[in-house]
Amino acid sequence: MIKAVEFKNNLSLTLRGYVHVPKKYDTAVVYLHGFPGSMARTARRMCRALAARGYLCLRFDFSGSATSDGKFENKLMSREVTDIRYAVNFLAKNYCFKKLILIGHSTGAIDAALYSSRDKRISKLVLMGGVSRLDEAVRYDFTDRQMKDFGEKGYVIYHRPGYWYHRKKIKKAFYDEFFKLNIPASLKKFRKPVLIVHGTKDEAIPAGKDPRELYEICHRPKKLVLIEGADHSFTRPKHWRQLVGTIDKFIKFNR
Repeated sequence: MIKAVEFKNNLSLTLRGYVHVPKKYDTAVVYLHGFPGSMARTARRMCRALAARGYLCLRFDFSGSATSDGKFENKLMSREVTDIRYAVNFLAKNYCFKKLILIGHSTGAIDAALYSSRDKRISKLVLMGGVSRLDEAVRYDFTDRQMKDFGEKGYVIYHRPGYWYHRKKIKKAFYDEFFKLNIPASLKKFRKPVLIVHGTKDEAIPAGKDPRELYEICHRPKKLVLIEGADHSFTRPKHWRQLVGTIDKFIKFNR
């Protein structure tokens, strides 16, 4: 069963999402989408796959994204991190489960890494296609032209016909947080199992540095899995099956 849900964040903005409910479960998953994405595509695909394996899954749009309230131009990663608490609160209030897994993809992995140590309800953490240091990774998200626009105009405008964020602008404050938020400091405070998964052909975040640095930062028990040939969204069916299987095994057996 898939149920449409909504809940408020700390700014009284309505966040909208879906809960995938299997017939029987004892473990819940909160899935965090990337930027400037949404709870569609990879998020929907993952929640369907995990629900089929017996996990309750919540996916939702961060404030300022797609179906949720808020302006895209005012987005901040720090606000997305705050949104996570209200998503977890909603799930804990409305569903019964024994373990809670936080899964983040791309910028969602940044948000998950920054949030995980703040909430004792998180049992395990999964980082998919994540970065290790934001100040070094800023060029993964922004071109030279965009960084120049941030400096000269104070914003950039996205041009992606067919996507919900086409012709939307985002303010320089989002860019500025790449030099303020500290992923290593946050992860060093998280002392529960962590899985890091990355494609060796990731076109957005190269596999040579960030996943390995994330692994070094995290406390044991931890696991690093590099999926040979996979892109940023694990698009090809064989890579997707390996990704889902890796996450399923980590949730079930890694203590």
